[in-house]
Amino acid sequence: MGISLNGLNSGMADTYSTLLGGMSGGDNAGGVSSLLGDYAAIKNGSYGKMMKSYYAKLEKQEAEESGEVDKKKAGKIKDSASASAAASLYKSASALGSLNYDDRSEENIDKITDSVSAFIKDYNSLMKSADKSDNTTVQKQADSLYNSYYSNYKLFSKVGITLNSDRTLSFDEDTMKKVLADTEHGKGGTVKTLFGGIGSFADKAVNKASQIYRAAGDGESVTSSKAKYAGVGSSTSTSGTSSTKDKDKNKTVTDASSAAAADTLYKSIEKLSAMNISNSNKDEVYKAFSSFVEDYNALIKNTDKSANSNVVNQAGYLKNIISNNKSAFSRFGVTVNSDKTLSIDEKKFKDADMSSVKNLFTGAYSAAEKMTDRVNQIYRYATQGDALNKQTYNNGGSGVNAPTMGSMVDTIL
Repeated sequence: MGISLNGLNSGMADTYSTLLGGMSGGDNAGGVSSLLGDYAAIKNGSYGKMMKSYYAKLEKQEAEESGEVDKKKAGKIKDSASASAAASLYKSASALGSLNYDDRSEENIDKITDSVSAFIKDYNSLMKSADKSDNTTVQKQADSLYNSYYSNYKLFSKVGITLNSDRTLSFDEDTMKKVLADTEHGKGGTVKTLFGGIGSFADKAVNKASQIYRAAGDGESVTSSKAKYAGVGSSTSTSGTSSTKDKDKNKTVTDASSAAAADTLYKSIEKLSAMNISNSNKDEVYKAFSSFVEDYNALIKNTDKSANSNVVNQAGYLKNIISNNKSAFSRFGVTVNSDKTLSIDEKKFKDADMSSVKNLFTGAYSAAEKMTDRVNQIYRYATQGDALNKQTYNNGGSGVNAPTMGSMVDTIL
């Protein structure tokens, strides 16, 4: 049964009464605030997540200090259940992005509701698989997807989607149908905000499902030619040049060469992130890093020539990530050139402490993680074309320009 996010039931009210009993005086205000904060943290699961994260990091640190190899290194543990669940979620989430949310006919409302129901089912399957997974990347990406939901739970509750204690979701189809049918108050727009277009929750689910599939499976991307993003008409041209459709067809511009370069770079970054980077295997690390530099430069050169404005924008944010880490790259002989391509000095690289490389390419919020997000976006924009909804959502449901949001996040982190 879903946890109601619209208010506390009588049992919760009794709990608050107990907590607040005898604490109404001014001297106890701090204690009341602390208790309520702790209670809220326990209720929404953030306290448990924090403790789980703390002990996981502690275990990893102890393993590294004792010289043990972390067997749960991202990318080294296959997880067929999570890979299968991610592939299913990718398809159902992609389908949501191609629906017409402005058509409020009874038939179309049923179609939207059925599609959301299928998405919720696949989302829940992935969460259950990820909770059991030994692959740390699968766990991390599933946590990120959950956080995207939880930060906007008020919007979801308005359309009948609520949270269960195990992080799965419950769906009230009747509530969503009523919301979609309510054209007088415009509540149906909330459904479109959550599930339609680039930057929506469904779009984020596509992104995370793709990354989970890569980590859990055999390394092949869901966004490869075997599983095109929903809404792409014909397959991407393999000629290596950009193809432009008629201007009357939303100025759709696909870019096959940038898509191919993005896919190659993504794999190079993943390889580095999954390596045991240390001073004892500098030759192996140098070889992998040289491939990364080569693949990164190839993507930049392709995107610089792209006619797809979204590809160019995302490449700009990727360049910013590189520029923001210019001093870190210089520590191991890598130079950021004036055109934002990279050059590598083999001698300086092998003379450097590999901990500098490790810091950039491993761990949450690392430069590598930021780069993979941007590269994945470049791939999707390059294959989908230029005519995309550039709006994402915030807690209030109003539109926010997605590229600007991305730039701000990269700057802060």
